[in-house]
Amino acid sequence: MGLMSRAAKDTSEALRERPWQIMLTGHGLEQIDGGTRQALEQILELFTEVGGLLVHTGAGKVSVTRDFPSDYTAQVDRYLQEIFKNNAAVTGIEFLNLETPHTATPDDPYWSPQGKAYASIERAAARGEITPEEAIAAYRRLAAAP
Repeated sequence: MGLMSRAAKDTSEALRERPWQIMLTGHGLEQIDGGTRQALEQILELFTEVGGLLVHTGAGKVSVTRDFPSDYTAQVDRYLQEIFKNNAAVTGIEFLNLETPHTATPDDPYWSPQGKAYASIERAAARGEITPEEAIAAYRRLAAAP
């Protein structure tokens, strides 16, 4: 079985399990065939520490990245809450290799140091205590905070 055929098989299996899909953008897109796309996808699957790839073609450069659904961080937070709820022996989960290291705990079951604040804004908006515009402004202030 060749590399491209194996990549296609491995990629189809990975699609069912991983939270992202491949995204290609740039001026050389027409130069990327299906087999190459699948092999690039497999590279991102294998090298999780790589943020993306830049493919040079005769027609230009193609950026290859992982495209996550918009709610993936909320999903991570829900998993953390489930872990702490269902297993009292787990007292913390440390997220490594983040710019700002953070440890989720039963009292702070969020992947991000600002997780509690983000969740508070989301709940306030859902209850109608703040407008969507106010929520967006609050999210932006949090994102800009050191």
